[in-house]
Parts: sequence; structure tokens; C-alpha cells
Amino acid sequence: MKNFSYSPVAIAIWGVAALCPTFALADNSTSSTDNATIETMTVVGKDKMLSPEIKSGTGLNISADETPQSITVVDAQTMTDRNMTSINDVLDNVIGISMLHTDNVRTQYQSRGFDITNFQIDGTPYSWSDTAGDMGETQMDMSVFETVEVVRGSTGLTTGIGDPSASINLVHKHADSADFKGNVEASLGSWNNRSLMMDVQSGLNDDGSLRGRFVAKTQQSDSYSDYYSTKRNVLYGVVEKDITDETLVRVGVNYQRDDSDGVVWGGLPGVYSNGNKTNFSRSQSTAAKWTYWNTQSVGGYADLEHSMDNGWKWKAHYNHTENQQWSKLLYVYADSTDLDEDNGSGLASYPYKSKGEVKQDSLDLHLDGQYALFDRWHDFTVGGLYSRQTRQSQYYDALGDNAYMDVSNFYAWDGNFAEPEWATSSTAENDLKVVQKGLYAATRFNVRDDLKLIVGGRIASWQQTGMSYDEDVSYGKDGIFMPYAGALYDINDQTRVYASYATIFQPQNAQDRNGKFLDPIEGDTYEVGMKNRYFDDKVQFSVALFRIEEDNLAQDDEGYYVPGSALEQAETAADEAVSKGFEVQVASKPTEGLDVNLGYTQFKAEDKDGTEINTEYARKQLKFFSSYRFVEWMPKLTVGAGVRWQSRTYVSDVSQSAYSLVDMMVKYQVTKKLGVNLNIDNLFDKKYYNYLDSGNQVRYGAPLNATLSMNYSF
Repeated sequence: MKNFSYSPVAIAIWGVAALCPTFALADNSTSSTDNATIETMTVVGKDKMLSPEIKSGTGLNISADETPQSITVVDAQTMTDRNMTSINDVLDNVIGISMLHTDNVRTQYQSRGFDITNFQIDGTPYSWSDTAGDMGETQMDMSVFETVEVVRGSTGLTTGIGDPSASINLVHKHADSADFKGNVEASLGSWNNRSLMMDVQSGLNDDGSLRGRFVAKTQQSDSYSDYYSTKRNVLYGVVEKDITDETLVRVGVNYQRDDSDGVVWGGLPGVYSNGNKTNFSRSQSTAAKWTYWNTQSVGGYADLEHSMDNGWKWKAHYNHTENQQWSKLLYVYADSTDLDEDNGSGLASYPYKSKGEVKQDSLDLHLDGQYALFDRWHDFTVGGLYSRQTRQSQYYDALGDNAYMDVSNFYAWDGNFAEPEWATSSTAENDLKVVQKGLYAATRFNVRDDLKLIVGGRIASWQQTGMSYDEDVSYGKDGIFMPYAGALYDINDQTRVYASYATIFQPQNAQDRNGKFLDPIEGDTYEVGMKNRYFDDKVQFSVALFRIEEDNLAQDDEGYYVPGSALEQAETAADEAVSKGFEVQVASKPTEGLDVNLGYTQFKAEDKDGTEINTEYARKQLKFFSSYRFVEWMPKLTVGAGVRWQSRTYVSDVSQSAYSLVDMMVKYQVTKKLGVNLNIDNLFDKKYYNYLDSGNQVRYGAPLNATLSMNYSF
């Protein structure tokens, strides 16, 4: 077992913790032991139940209940209770979201049959380096975020260019307390997973108008996958100042570094040359011991918020991010002869060394408030966005006799594959600039107390300029109009029905077998649904029906690669692609101490010829979690259990049958300040694929694993 090395971040955590008040194990402060709900239209936080404003759907200051789309909000307490340390952990528990773990760094997300490419930080659109996040975006640590908002369906009104699948908005923690308080958390888990985290905030002057918050985390872990290990350090700080009672200034900075060794690039062979299915150990890896994939994210943001005497508010938000990656990788794949089942021959290798950097600057301005018309008050918002992203990446040629060697016997693979010599100078891979601009406006007409109409639109432009592998890849479009319309009607005090419509426009980097870029995705989305609250909000139930129509949807052109590349999959455009289905969510507190959350989604996605598309994603999915605090017998004890089930997936010659994963949570509140959590994932040790692709590659999901954590609040 490796020793836990004391990084500068760990030293900083212990140093600040030492300055905190005495860690008495009993005191008079209050701390809720109730668990926060996930699949619900409200956020249940530590201290109170809220009906939060969700601007990421329409841009209006309206609650999730009042937004005519399916919404899930996950708060910080839920993330702590369920040991959700990364964005992958959060989305894996949100109904309607599917994932493909491409390798140790990259993850692809999907909803309603299509990739998710709409991401926001504090409500401002944030473009990833690529769909799967090769600069470490899918490794974002949740310790610095207060909530994660998932709005399913089209969100072009607020995110601009993007797919009709869903939008994911990550909201940073704020310095909203003038009192000195915080928490320290230490955890130990399977595969030597060790972490230490501190979150502290306080007023910085006598009247509390100046406040600060600081988060630090350090983590180290091995893996169920051979040779892989990773180290993570996270720092985050934010300062807020009330200039006046009406004006707030907020400035935040963040840093995250992940150093990963023994990483895989791609998956394992899923079939042998004779067509039989492979069945490797879950620890089997294609990584060489010399491989690594390090990523770093540095950024900052600034908010200026002002409330006017007439009730209108305006806000300016600026965000700057810099993501970098350095990697030495080895791609092991089946060549024309494929993997021989008898002797393990037939695999080829492709070594790759690269470095890259993505910088993005975004400025978002918006104004919102209410106006009077026909003796009623109505809501209005107007805003503008400017975003500029640059991406540069270089690679180093592999040289010498050890470059591009065949794997003589994969059964004997032990990670000691010879590393090639590398060129001392790099070759340009990508040098790109993407500029997005947008102006949007929306209003909600409060026609009657029981009838609301929302209309709005966005005029956007998207331009990419630059070179990729010596090819000019400049393209884009100006004056793109994306309308939005929604209606909500209250049948009674408990039941609200709604309908919404939006359009789609998504440029894509996919190239066909001739090297030509596919035309942008265009189409329409429709959603109707019902949101219900019963028994004084103890039961919340929602159902949604959706239909998505798309043209020019990229699909793998199996057997073909982009000219000039031996690995980049060629794509073909699918026209008149249609996805249609439904979602159901239930969140209930039937008795004191009992929380029940259930979500089910089902869809059908086909092209104009009736051929299924994006079949690597499950068509049916159920996510359930329930917890019970033993109010009468042992109120300090909470036990929870959940099931994640999905239907069969397939692509090319590989498939994954339907499977279920069972998770458990045990929480014990030792004192009002000290809590202990035990989280167990994949309780019954199910063996399954969490990735499969048209190249017949697969990856295995994590086996049974557990994490024990202690959280002390002060």
C-alpha cells in the first residue's frame, strides 16, 4: 500500500483546520440529518427546503416548477451524502442521462438519444475542448460547486449553439455567510482511494459586507484497472463585497490538477477474429506503464449584480478558463486480422505523445424584471453573450524500431511494452479559434393566475477559424434565429400541465470518408408534460413526453476513417432522425425520515429508414434511491439503497445486455458536528461494460467498491 504523500494542498488544509475552534465532539449548533433528494423539482438543502430559480432553462427568474421542461437539481448536501466527487458521479445518478467512459480521462454524456454538448458555468455557456473532454473537463471536482442543474431538452435560448439533449449548469459555491463556519472531510476507499477536503467561509470585516470562502482538496487513488493511479489537487477561493444594499461584487478563482499514470486510451477488444465474445478480467488494461495523461484547469470569474429601485436587476458575469493537457498514450487495437482467440496475436499499437491548451473568455450580460400590462405583472429578461475559445495542440512523432509494433501475445500483456523514441520537436495538430455571439430575450405573460405563456428567441452566430492537421477547418454561420415557446396551465392547486417548443442548430466537427465536414445539425424539439405536488409537497410527481427531429446527425461510417488518419472514425449524416419517448419522476417523503426518489425514461431513436441510431446508449433507464432515518429508534442513523438499471445497448459486433447496479449508503451522525458515511457502489459486484464503440472496443465498469468518510462541521 502506498503512503499518502502530504502535498501542499494537504498541508494547507491541515493548517487552516488547526486555526479553527476546538474540534469538540458535542456542541449546541444545528445540522440536519435528513438526506437531500435528487430526482425532484426542488432542492432540499442542509437547513431548509427551497424552490430555486432555474435560469438555465429560459433565462427568466422562475422556479423549476414554472419551467416547461424536465429539470433535476442536485445540491451540495446530496453530493456529500452520496459521495459524488466528480461530475461523472452526479450525472450517473440523474434520470435520463447515459454515459460512455471512453477511457480514464474522457466521458461522453447523452440524453434522449443524443450527445450532451451544452454546458454552463454559473449560467454562462462553457465550451469543452471536445465532446468527451480530453482536457480533463469530465474530471471536474464537485467540492467547489454548490449545485448541478440538469435541464433536459433544448436550451438554445440560454446556451446558444448546442444539441437538443440536455444542458448541464454547474453553480459555484458563494461566500454567503458572515459567520465563521465550514467543514473538513476525510475519506478512505477501495483501491487506496484517500482524500482530504476543507471548505471554510467567514466575514472579512466587522459588518459582514466583505466575505470570503476557501475550498481545498487533495486526493490520491489506484484503480481496479492495472497500472492506473491518479493524484488530484483542488483549490478554490471566492470573495464577495456588498458595495451597497443593492450592489454585489463577487470574484472567484479556481485550480485543479490531475496527474494520472498508466492510463488507457480507448478500450479492450470486444470480439475475437472468429466472432466469439471476449471475456477479460476487469483489471485487464491496454496501458503501458510509461503512459500518462495529466490535465490542469486554472480559471477565474467575476460577477457584478445590481438591484434597482423598481425591482429590476442586472448582472454582468465574466469567466476565464485555461485547460491544459500533457500525455503519452498507447492505443492498442485490432488490425485487419483481429485478435486471435488461440494465441492472443493480431493487435497493433499506436503510440502518441501530445500537449494542448484551451483558453476561453466569456462575458454574459442580462437584465430582468417585471412590467405591467393589461392590469397584470409579467416577467421579462434580455441579455447578450460573447465567448471566445482558442485551442492549440501539438503531437510528437514516434521514432525508432519500437514505434508502431504489433502485440505478439495480448494474453501475456503486463504493461512493460517498449516506449518508442520521440521526436524532439512537435508538429501542429490543431490551431483553432471559435467565437460565439448571441442576443436573447424572453417574456412570461401571466395571462391569468392559472395560465402562463413564455415566448422568446435568440439570435446567434458561431464561427470557427483555423487549421487541423494542415487542413483549413474554418466554417460557421451568422444570424441563426432560435425561437422558444412554452405554456403552463394549472388544472388545480396540485397539478400543472405544460408544453414547450424550441429549435436546434449545432455545428459539428465530424468529417466523412472524403474528409468533408458534415453540415450543421438542424431540427425541432417538442415537449409536453405534467408536474404535480400532493400532500403538502410530500409527494412530487412529473411526467414528460418529448419528440426531437434532426437532420445531418453524424453516425459512424463503419470501416472508413478520415483521410490522413488511421484512427479518426469517418462519419455519415443521418437525415430525418427522430427521437421520441417519455420520462417519469417521483420524489416523495411519505413519512418522517423516509425519502423516495424514482426516475424512469424510455425513448426510440431512428433515421428516416427506420434504422436505430446511437445504439450504444440505452433506450430504457431506471434510477431509484431511497433512504430512511430511524426517527424513533435511532435518529442519528440513516440507511439508503438504490438501483441503476438500463436496457440493452449494442454497436457493430459488441453488445451489453440489460443490467442493474445496486448501491448503498449508511450515515451516522455521531454528534451534531461529526458525521460518518459509508457508501458502497455495485454491491453485488456486477460485471458490465461502461463503454462500447463501432470499432468493437469495450471497457468494464468498476466492480464492488466502498468509501468511508468522516465530515466535521464547525
